[in-house]
Amino acid sequence: MTDICNFCNKLVCGCGIEGMRQLPDACIPLTVTSPPFDDLRLFGGNSFHFQPMAKELWRVTAEGGVVCWHVQEQIKNGSETGTSSEQRLCFRDLGFRLHHTMVVETVAGHVSSEVRYGSALQFVFVLSKGKSRTFNPIKDVPNEWHGKLSGFSQREADGSTRRRRKAVIGTMRARGPVWQASLLGPHSRNESETYPHPAIMHEGLARDLIRSWSKPGELVLDPMGGAATTSVAALAEGRTFLSFEIFPEYHALAVARLEKTWERMRREVKVA
Repeated sequence: MTDICNFCNKLVCGCGIEGMRQLPDACIPLTVTSPPFDDLRLFGGNSFHFQPMAKELWRVTAEGGVVCWHVQEQIKNGSETGTSSEQRLCFRDLGFRLHHTMVVETVAGHVSSEVRYGSALQFVFVLSKGKSRTFNPIKDVPNEWHGKLSGFSQREADGSTRRRRKAVIGTMRARGPVWQASLLGPHSRNESETYPHPAIMHEGLARDLIRSWSKPGELVLDPMGGAATTSVAALAEGRTFLSFEIFPEYHALAVARLEKTWERMRREVKVA
């Protein structure tokens, strides 16, 4: 059996589907990826084959592991295509749990239109293979009533209320399922070497998904690696990475970006 350690911290120039076929079964604790949004971008003329991609993700995901699938509907003929909804249900039919649906609100989402309230929202479908074994909630929302003693109640099925124990409200609470780009840290486009890539995933989003759904030292996969956003985020969060990118031009961007990241991390270690 192939040792998964042989794939750690690798940026592979090649098809993600074929790359995953070289991996052992049930070996990946977390995947963070962003597939093409319909045919909005050409990506070097390479076609996106969803069904075999989804099947390989199911095979390589470890029991209790998670796939974070970042998508957005496209508008055609005045309406949304429904592509991401079809993908979500296909994942369910393969065996994934539809563990969580998150909304990513971006500045671009508020662009006005004559027929709708802005463009379609972005989503992250958090898909788990069985019960998710890891969740580290990010607590960065201030509690207005922190430090006060509060009693919590729970509504029963018959409509009655059951009092639960009292607890002191903490300084911060966990985020909700709607994340805004302004809250997610630096955007990848601040790095000049990523400019040629037409659809950079938000680095802050990738980092926070990795923090939430994996443990330090674990391997994070991106089978459609693009300009290495997931890989850079994994490094920053103390994880290892494995990325496949089929288009050589974007793979070269990823390598340059990762080298820059390694160099920055080495300088920070020296300063510390």
